[in-house]
Amino acid sequence: MNLSESLHRPGAALAAVACLGVLLTTPNVDAMDPLGAYDGLGQGAGRLLAVPNMPSPAQPGGAALPSAWHGRPLSLAQLSWLALRDNPKTHAAWAQVEAEAALLGQARSAWWPTLSLSIPVQRRRTTTAAGYALPQQDTASPNLSLSFLIWDFGHRSALIAQAEATLHAQELNQNETVQAVLYSVQQAYYNLLGQRALLQTYRAALDESRQALTAAEALHRAGRVTVSDLYQARAALAQAEANLATAEQMATSDEGALASAVGLPLGAPIQLAGLDLSAPPSLSRSVNGWLQAALSENPGLRSAQYQFSAARAGLSAAERNDLPTLSFGADQGWHAQNGFGPSQQYSIGITLNVPLFTGFQHTYQVAQARAQLAQARATLDDTVNTTQLAVWQAYYAFRSATLALPSAQAQEENAAKALAAVEAQYRVGLATMQDLLTAQSTLTSARVAVLRDAINSYLALAGLSSAVGSLAPPAAETVDAP
Repeated sequence: MNLSESLHRPGAALAAVACLGVLLTTPNVDAMDPLGAYDGLGQGAGRLLAVPNMPSPAQPGGAALPSAWHGRPLSLAQLSWLALRDNPKTHAAWAQVEAEAALLGQARSAWWPTLSLSIPVQRRRTTTAAGYALPQQDTASPNLSLSFLIWDFGHRSALIAQAEATLHAQELNQNETVQAVLYSVQQAYYNLLGQRALLQTYRAALDESRQALTAAEALHRAGRVTVSDLYQARAALAQAEANLATAEQMATSDEGALASAVGLPLGAPIQLAGLDLSAPPSLSRSVNGWLQAALSENPGLRSAQYQFSAARAGLSAAERNDLPTLSFGADQGWHAQNGFGPSQQYSIGITLNVPLFTGFQHTYQVAQARAQLAQARATLDDTVNTTQLAVWQAYYAFRSATLALPSAQAQEENAAKALAAVEAQYRVGLATMQDLLTAQSTLTSARVAVLRDAINSYLALAGLSSAVGSLAPPAAETVDAP
């Protein structure tokens, strides 16, 4: 029946008019946008769109510093414990592990039968063309069904192997996240220690510049030096004050970086335990030993290995997806209708399902699985290369810092002696102000070099441990948590 014919019927005509009226009275109706999805999008490209405001995200509460630790210098182990306790990255990684474990449970459930109960209840009333109504029929047909997959040529086993490998990969990703958090705390910790030590160096340089200005003023009053010495000494003092101010700002920035890495509120005062910068750590392995350790310990590398195993199992599952399956089924049903006695039926049997043609879907599923396997293989190879390069660079960065430290310490010792000699010579007129300022600058540079090499050795060692994958959460006895 076409539209013109339906309009001659009173009921159809009324329904059509009602639908048309609803459409015409509904706002935002357009031929190209009947539901108003384009409303409020603006006039075109290149303009800022008015997007409804959403509530601002809640600010993370951060890790609360235990009351027993207030006013006490904190060790690296204590800061690491704080960071891991409430860090959202570790919680997100753990939630992902639980999700993958649930997916493994879903894959294993394929070995269990399924049991379902359906209870359709229906009331039916029929009216004839002559306008007579037949008696009302009420029916209920409960049905209980059992189904069990007997054989599928290893398809579900391949899916379980894929889920297990993916779970192990995610567990290693979680370990990598923990190590990344620990490494970020170590970096911020050593940077702040170095910056605070650098503050002491610049404060000492400022004191030396003031002493040089005082000496120049005394000699100028005695007529033994010209006014240019005063100007040079004042310029050097201004430079020392600027260096100290810059170092103070950098220290404040590093304090914020450490607080953020730990999870403390920005601006929270953090006292650090002292670190002996004169005795840097040492290594007991050669670079080849560290490279071999990374191949067996690095969680990111091992995760890539499991991802490759998961892709290989996924290919196996895809290849078996079009094979025949053999299933066992049984059901028991009951049927009740008013006016008739109840009846029941049951069935039991075995079903062989043979896929004949799926529109080439299986062909492309296998092609996708093969491409994913090739991608996982390439990712694994790339991860091996990047991991070994990171170990190699961190090892030689550590070697460079530790080998340069004795030379920098010797330079500092000799620069201090040279400054003392020049100061004595300047007082008796045997040295110029330029000689004195040069000696002070040389000593400051030597002190900075000592701090730089010492801190770099700790940073390189932390980077080496991170690249190898040997970072571990602090032990309880090293934290002494309340």
